[in-house]
Amino acid sequence: MAVIKRYPKGKQRMFTNDLKSLLYAYGDSASPNIETIHMLEDCVTSYLIDVITEANSVRKLQKRSKFAESDLKFALRGEPVKLGRMEDLSVLSKEITRANRMFDVSEKAHAQNGSAIGGGSGDGVHNGKSSITKNTKFGKTGKTSKMSKTSKVNKKGNIKR
Repeated sequence: MAVIKRYPKGKQRMFTNDLKSLLYAYGDSASPNIETIHMLEDCVTSYLIDVITEANSVRKLQKRSKFAESDLKFALRGEPVKLGRMEDLSVLSKEITRANRMFDVSEKAHAQNGSAIGGGSGDGVHNGKSSITKNTKFGKTGKTSKMSKTSKVNKKGNIKR
């Protein structure tokens, strides 16, 4: 188990606002005690340092210069819930990146052709609506969701129906 170290007085805290929101979401008051937030931040920071240190030692043993996702997976191998969440977030991040790339490509094609959205460039995007149907799987449930022909993908990669 990690030893929790206190921040020096002048040290900047990074998670204060996030932890306030998290505490409020779990039933605490809208303005929780600052000492509670600082204690939680110390715990979170200490945990992150431990996980990253373990993942970094794996990287060094494999004599690689760059940190890889597999290093983090190895560090979290003893915690199946956190490992599963990490894998889900990784898949979701890749899907968002892919959707952004598709959006950027279609936007560039319209700009190069000089045509407005919905023009006859033939790339399958009309009035911002995708004509592509795609199955995606969500997490460990295995449920599938279909992006219909009228689904919109905004710049952040979120799908709007």
